[in-house]
Amino acid sequence: MKRKLINLIKRLLGRSELNYHIDTVTSDVVSGWAVNSANPSSPCDIQLKSGDKVLAKTKAATLREDLVAAGIGNGCHGFTLQLDMLPFSAEAREAHLYINGKRVTGEPISLKSSFTEVLGEFSIEVERRMDALLAIQNERMQREFDYVKQQLESGK
Repeated sequence: MKRKLINLIKRLLGRSELNYHIDTVTSDVVSGWAVNSANPSSPCDIQLKSGDKVLAKTKAATLREDLVAAGIGNGCHGFTLQLDMLPFSAEAREAHLYINGKRVTGEPISLKSSFTEVLGEFSIEVERRMDALLAIQNERMQREFDYVKQQLESGK
């Protein structure tokens, strides 16, 4: 009874006890579970952010048998964040997990693109060469644009 009263007071005051675990981090999925123990029947809002940009969001409302067995709420606290394909980059992107608007990760989650996972160390060289090719292509397109613009301006 005392515990229920404490949880009710915390809920009324806007304070909560967020418990969570991140199970999986890949190039396109972050999954785990989250529960507000002061209000376990209400699913938590989950966001993954890189800086101010929201990469993915969902509600922690998936039934998980392991949570039921562990006595964590009603067991409906699982989440899976599907990430859009990360940009073509050899560099890892750092992100943080937010539950009900509160950042809960102290250390950033490192997200590597699948490109990096497949190519490993070679990915840095591939990225450098791709950047060089894109620069050449952009230069060529700019010359063609300038030529067409000149032709239109001269009335031909």
